[in-house]
Amino acid sequence: MFKYKGVNLIKTVYRPYAPLMSSLFIQGFGDSFNWHRFTGLNYKLADCLCIDGVYYYPDYHFTTFAGQVVKKIFSSSKSFLHLKRVTLAAEKKVLAVNKADNLRDFFRSYLEYMPALALYHICDDFIEEGLRVELRKKISSDETEQLMSLLNLPLKPNFDYLMKRWFLKTKDVDLFIQKYSWNFFRFGQHNFLSRQEAQALLVDWQKDKSLSGVDKNRLVTRRAIRKAKKILGEKAYYIDIMQFFIYYRTHRTDIMNKVFFSYYNKLSFFAGQLGLSYEELILCSYEELTSGKIPRKNILQSRKTAFVTCFSHSALSIISGARVAYFRKLCLDKKTTDLISGRAAFPGKVSGLVRVIKDRADFGKLNKGDILVSSMTTPSMAPIMKKAGAFVTDEGGITCHAAILAREMKKPCIIGTKNATRVLKDGDLVEVDADKGVVRIIKS
Repeated sequence: MFKYKGVNLIKTVYRPYAPLMSSLFIQGFGDSFNWHRFTGLNYKLADCLCIDGVYYYPDYHFTTFAGQVVKKIFSSSKSFLHLKRVTLAAEKKVLAVNKADNLRDFFRSYLEYMPALALYHICDDFIEEGLRVELRKKISSDETEQLMSLLNLPLKPNFDYLMKRWFLKTKDVDLFIQKYSWNFFRFGQHNFLSRQEAQALLVDWQKDKSLSGVDKNRLVTRRAIRKAKKILGEKAYYIDIMQFFIYYRTHRTDIMNKVFFSYYNKLSFFAGQLGLSYEELILCSYEELTSGKIPRKNILQSRKTAFVTCFSHSALSIISGARVAYFRKLCLDKKTTDLISGRAAFPGKVSGLVRVIKDRADFGKLNKGDILVSSMTTPSMAPIMKKAGAFVTDEGGITCHAAILAREMKKPCIIGTKNATRVLKDGDLVEVDADKGVVRIIKS
């Protein structure tokens, strides 16, 4: 945590989006009308920074606001169903942007969806604790914890699982490339898998026995849900809240990436009209594009090297060049330690060599048994997660992707360390003790 202009900012996710997407995200966070439409609360996220792809949110977003949201949706099933209905309506609208004939309509639908991006990852602890309190009123603490461990898996399958099942069933390589390449090229990147890459995935998934394990785990979860709902009685909808938040945490980022990938051709067309390439277009903020105030080419080039998206007291700016160094210094964690602590998502103890994974370019360096260290895992990391001995992430709660896959794959996992990717380096020998939620550096 560090302070910027009087506001405490907390490190959250590493997402190397270009300035266009980053500006859409953050400007959407600051729309009070949008937040009221989703939650019924008078709120806007007026402070946020993105530095080198890492997003820093204000502490009030994770504490005061998250608590208010959970209190409201726990107060009645009607409040939760309203949030769910508005979320899915905004999703439907943003998925239809291929029909948009101008940039303003595309941006508008994206901005309206942004509360979904900033909401579904901040409520984990409040939801978990609220559910735990209600269960303990009816059953013992031991029974509660046993049941909670079974409720934290999403019953509804996400895009990644559906993609694998579809490909294993159809074996249609060419259609797979067209239909699902977006899941492998994110953050504004646009490319298609080669036939060789797609065929290699098919072979790999045909050998993957964990997929059948997912189905068995969901059967166990379904039984646990029925049991928990019976115990909770009139508050059975608490389970529906937890399940939807678990599912939507991953789903929301899939939606955003899928939409941007699908709109590539039109974005390229609009770029041409403005005398830009697609790569230059996404280096502009959405306000620059809609106002016609396109930065000079040398400024765009400097943003390609490094940039900061700064949203302070509801004013947004894209900063590049020498001033980036100031922000890097501002958020620098100067503490050194040989012990990293977080939250255990799945128990176990294992030692291995660290491999810090930022994106697809890093996948090849992870060998069997290595410790996968990442800001947060994504569905595209699933193939290398099968090889890893354990997972350690900076961010995440019990409903995050790493936690879910750790439970499915039965691998030690520690989440929410805040600083694992900053402290640990490739080749460090570490012991991951997920029974205690700590990572010890044995040899740097």
